[in-house]
Amino acid sequence: MVVCGICTDQEKPCQPPAAQAAVPSLSSAVNELQYYSTYLENIERKKLPTDNTDEDDTSRLTLNQLTSLAHSPEVVKYLQDPQIRDWVTRIDRSIEPEKEIDTARTADPKLEEFIQLLLKTTGHEHN
Repeated sequence: MVVCGICTDQEKPCQPPAAQAAVPSLSSAVNELQYYSTYLENIERKKLPTDNTDEDDTSRLTLNQLTSLAHSPEVVKYLQDPQIRDWVTRIDRSIEPEKEIDTARTADPKLEEFIQLLLKTTGHEHN
């Protein structure tokens, strides 16, 4: 009997079809989700401007602005570039994201073009 790597339910372990990868049982999946939820709750991270839940906060993007970004073919094209995705990941994971973005903008003209596109798409373009 094949047991998935997550499954701990010895009484009724999952049994995947032979041609497919192992799929955890529902109880195993729930256990895994509970584990990761607890883990994520205990991770300390820096408060970000986006953590502010004030509805009147103009620094937060509106639903319409987020929708504009999601439906922009130009934004999608930039996000297909591995270097842009790498910069975004580094900035997102940085302890000092403001400092990291300043460094990145100087180092990579393509990232600066992407940032300007984001500003233009969301109506925050600086002339």
